[in-house]
Amino acid sequence: MKKWISLTIVALLLTGCEKLDERTGQLKRMEEETVIKVKTVNAYTVEDNQNVRTMEVPGVVTPRQELGLSFGTSGKIASILVQKGASVKAGQTLATLDQSGLQAGIQAASGQVASAAIRRSKALSGPESHEVQTQKLQVEKAKELALKAEREYSQATILFANGAISKDELDRLALAQKQARLSLEEEEVAYNKLMQGADRLDVEEAEVGVSQANVQLSRAKQEAADAVLKAPFSGVVAEISQVATQQTGPGSEVIRLVDTSTWIVKLQVDSEQIGNWQTGATVHVKAADGSEAEGKVTFVSPTMDQNVGAYPVEVTVNGSAVNWKGGMTVTCQYALSGKQGVLVPVASIGVAEEEYYVMKINENTVAKTPVKVGALHGTFYEVLEGLEPGDQIVGSGLSYVVDGEAVKVADE
Repeated sequence: MKKWISLTIVALLLTGCEKLDERTGQLKRMEEETVIKVKTVNAYTVEDNQNVRTMEVPGVVTPRQELGLSFGTSGKIASILVQKGASVKAGQTLATLDQSGLQAGIQAASGQVASAAIRRSKALSGPESHEVQTQKLQVEKAKELALKAEREYSQATILFANGAISKDELDRLALAQKQARLSLEEEEVAYNKLMQGADRLDVEEAEVGVSQANVQLSRAKQEAADAVLKAPFSGVVAEISQVATQQTGPGSEVIRLVDTSTWIVKLQVDSEQIGNWQTGATVHVKAADGSEAEGKVTFVSPTMDQNVGAYPVEVTVNGSAVNWKGGMTVTCQYALSGKQGVLVPVASIGVAEEEYYVMKINENTVAKTPVKVGALHGTFYEVLEGLEPGDQIVGSGLSYVVDGEAVKVADE
């Protein structure tokens, strides 16, 4: 009997131990599942970066001036006096056309100006004494001829009445008398005109002649000047498109000149950032080859370029400070000062019901925290309210965590 009781007790003890072990295993599995359900997140610690805040915007380097040069008149190229890559000064002659015909035109026009000036001088001074005397003699001669024609006509009238001459002869003498009288009147008018001195119409006509001659001379000189190609500014010869003996004309580029004394970096700044850019501000510019230079903001467009949806900005850099080339891509670092907020990654900012928020981490639990967002600086948002330096927030993947959820920070 005692033996049976002992066996029963042992069996009960074994059964209890098995159940205890099973319960312990269940608790361990539940604990493991709980640990597995805690999400791992990437955290970002908010820093006080007021003194190091900059904005980086890519830009393209362009020369201050770049101009294709052509002759102002047509002709055959006589000489090209520079080579590609040569540095030239403003006003330096770069190429010329054959000017043989143009110089002849200048000489002819100069002769016309001289002749017109003589005619004007003569018109202003009036007739000379010998001209007056000559005209007076012409008047006296015309009077004699008129008197003679009148006597002959009077005699012919008597002869015709007596039947001594024909009607045709009488008519011929009558016409001769009339012509002699008209000639006398013309000579007297010419004489009276000379006696009155300089004629206003003659003077005006002479003045017009001088003006026209000067216009022709100016035109001839301009054509000669247009046959000489000069540098409008100091720079470097970037391209020579034509050669000597080739026919050319206005609008046909012969030489391309580039001014590298100053480089202009052209930027496209979006609407969130444009408010930070001010004319006269200093910009640090860095090229891909490692060269760096300081520049100044010289232009901030007041209107958006609708083609790209951004505002054009220009930064001027001294060309002697760098060995850059047109078309290079550079990065402009623009210092931001006077800002009161902190910077956090764009991926750490969420939007819900038209309100910005972050997931702040506190004792391995996330809390949805509203924030006031300022400008966008590259891949960072400026947070004006809601965060302080030292706060820890979820850096990315906001859609995978919810308010109040337990989390584990990666690499802790």
